[in-house]
Amino acid sequence: MLCFGLQAGHREKQGEKDLERKNSRTHILNVARKLFLKQGYNGVSLREIAAAADLTTGAVYHHFKNKKEIYNAICFEAGDMLVSLFHESEIHQDTPSKKLISIYDSFISFFYRHRDYYNILMEYKAEYSGGKGDNEDIIKKMAEVAGVVEPPILQGIDEGIFRTIDPKLLAMFLAAVSEGMLQYKKIGLFDYMGISDSDFRSFMYELVGRGIRSDS
Repeated sequence: MLCFGLQAGHREKQGEKDLERKNSRTHILNVARKLFLKQGYNGVSLREIAAAADLTTGAVYHHFKNKKEIYNAICFEAGDMLVSLFHESEIHQDTPSKKLISIYDSFISFFYRHRDYYNILMEYKAEYSGGKGDNEDIIKKMAEVAGVVEPPILQGIDEGIFRTIDPKLLAMFLAAVSEGMLQYKKIGLFDYMGISDSDFRSFMYELVGRGIRSDS
């Protein structure tokens, strides 16, 4: 009984340590995200992240090898959020066309609900200067995000709803248009020109829908 009690106590302490490590990692990521947004990737040092998180640099190194790994982890979180939002929205739709527009709607929702993560992804694309091969994992994650659009396109082609078209090219086109729209929206151009989210959504649905329909 004594032995069993000691084992249980050890497991409980180990569980507490694991939770503490997880909480510390989450705390570091939350602090780093705010610093990256305010100062940019190149304007923040790992020492500054540690100080802002009220941790030693050694404690930060316990979770991350370097600043790039912290930044990549935040980008991965953003990518995973987008993929989850896309899947959650399209699973409730019954046609390929509705699935495509639901994915677009999810991207807009991500922009409004998770602005920090959206801005981190945009900052990565605009400013991050890694060496050759340094950003391969992030590129794979972004390809996964864009790739969510491909299955509905293939389904539409198989069902004869869409004409035969390269799903990868269409996925990239839709991603580029959506991202460009949000950048214009972010700087206030849409408000200045009097274009609402629903206006652009309807226009995109009509334009893209006509372009890929099999009877067009």
